[in-house]
Amino acid sequence: METRSKNKKRIWPSWQIAIQEESYQQISSELHDNACQTILLSILNLQRIDKDNPELKISDTVELLEETLHEIHQLSRSLNGELILSIGLRAALEKQLERLRNASGIQTSLSIKGKQQYLCDEMELIIYRIIQEALNNVLKHAKASKVEIELNFLEQELNIKVMDNGKGFDQTTDHFTSAGLRNMNFRAASLHGKLKIESTPNLGSCLTLQIPCLKTNL
Repeated sequence: METRSKNKKRIWPSWQIAIQEESYQQISSELHDNACQTILLSILNLQRIDKDNPELKISDTVELLEETLHEIHQLSRSLNGELILSIGLRAALEKQLERLRNASGIQTSLSIKGKQQYLCDEMELIIYRIIQEALNNVLKHAKASKVEIELNFLEQELNIKVMDNGKGFDQTTDHFTSAGLRNMNFRAASLHGKLKIESTPNLGSCLTLQIPCLKTNL
């Protein structure tokens, strides 16, 4: 699963067009909520520099700009499909979990069970994007202290679970139609897979993705 060909030609599936605008909207939101905010604070700091003590405002501004640079760098790395394809699914997931731990202190674990089946590059990238979106939801909404990813290779199927111990939600009354959830469903369908989310208030959530491993033609 980790072997890569440098010159392999990628053919993007047609479903990508359907979620492209949603993805752009998510990038816009990330930039607006993080980078734009810290840049604005930096500008305000520079405008209010105290002539009697300019060093304080300048040091604060430098810190804000360094934080902005870090946010943009992290966003760029997480969106870099070429990087994900070059290192493979497992390594990409490990890096994503490391970023999650560093950003939030959430405990993370990744387990891979069964005999690993061949997954083409496009499949690995799509699977990564689905798990990435699930982890983003945990970070933003779950208030969890622990998240686990499990990949279980069966004879002709890959079962993936993303589990957290967060606040959960009531599935009988809460309905999620976010761009992120729509994107996950589009991507799961492109793999001929089934996506399911189970949750109970105060008992966490579990996203399950079932994919037929041997169907590599998207």
